[in-house]
Amino acid sequence: MQITRLLTALITLALVQAVHAQSADVYPNKPIRFIVPFAAGGASDVTSRLISQVMSPSIGQAVIVENKAGAGGNIGSDFVAKSPPDGYTMLLAYTGPMAINPTLYKNLPFNPLKDFAAVTLVAEAPLLLGVNPSMPVNNVQELIRYAKENPGKIFYGSSGTGGADHLAGDLFMKETGTKIIHVPYKGGALALRDLVAGNTQMQFMTIPAAIPLIRDGRIRPLALLSSKRFELFPDVPTIEEAGLKNVYVNNTYGVTVPAGTPPDVVNKLNAELVKAVNNPEVANRFKDLGLVPAYNTPAEFTQFMKDEYERWAEIVKVSGATDD
Repeated sequence: MQITRLLTALITLALVQAVHAQSADVYPNKPIRFIVPFAAGGASDVTSRLISQVMSPSIGQAVIVENKAGAGGNIGSDFVAKSPPDGYTMLLAYTGPMAINPTLYKNLPFNPLKDFAAVTLVAEAPLLLGVNPSMPVNNVQELIRYAKENPGKIFYGSSGTGGADHLAGDLFMKETGTKIIHVPYKGGALALRDLVAGNTQMQFMTIPAAIPLIRDGRIRPLALLSSKRFELFPDVPTIEEAGLKNVYVNNTYGVTVPAGTPPDVVNKLNAELVKAVNNPEVANRFKDLGLVPAYNTPAEFTQFMKDEYERWAEIVKVSGATDD
């Protein structure tokens, strides 16, 4: 009888251990950290939290957003690059640290193309070219003519040196043969304030900040620096429709994980993120924020990251901008 009980206990213990071992192999079996390399409250932060709220119940574990801001997104990005490649640390991969900073910063502590595994795009944030209403221009071609007639007399503000809105101006000058003067601010909101006041004449701005100013007639929109029109401004042409083919500047949001993360985990995250981006509630909130939902496969996002890296490297070199 004692031998039978002992065998029964051993079999039960073995079954329990087998169940625990199997559950430990199922991904995910603990919360996932979603690192945002910028401060709370910004578009990156809001984007991540919208996704995490939908993704958490679907994937069966909490997706916890953590803000690790600093150095233009480099601190949080580097944190994820050096995290264990187990699928429990994701990065909101933004244009700055992934594509602009590698050329802008002399000593970047990570390599965007080697230290991360691409999961998917989640959103695009096109920039909008707008002018102060006092400017005697109503479209991009009139702006180009006016700039050529008044070299060095048009000032454009940006959120800071090396940002996409600054580099868009350099790209605009390169493609149009004009000379406009860059005025860096400590944030896009400050730059917009001076645009509205007439202290600067034009700006390449993010859509969310521009929406109320455009509706109030305090900014005149000329073009979207994107490949298609935006639903909230159906009458505003794309930059290509306005006559410029190579001034395409989109801030993009994607998700990456540390290099070496198992492919099946990457594919699982891709499926869950694509599902979240296609959620109607998320898509509607994205639209309100001036974002366009986007998604692709890990392989497609890998190629996208390479293309953006090379494109922005050339733009930064042309601009002469540095982290100094």
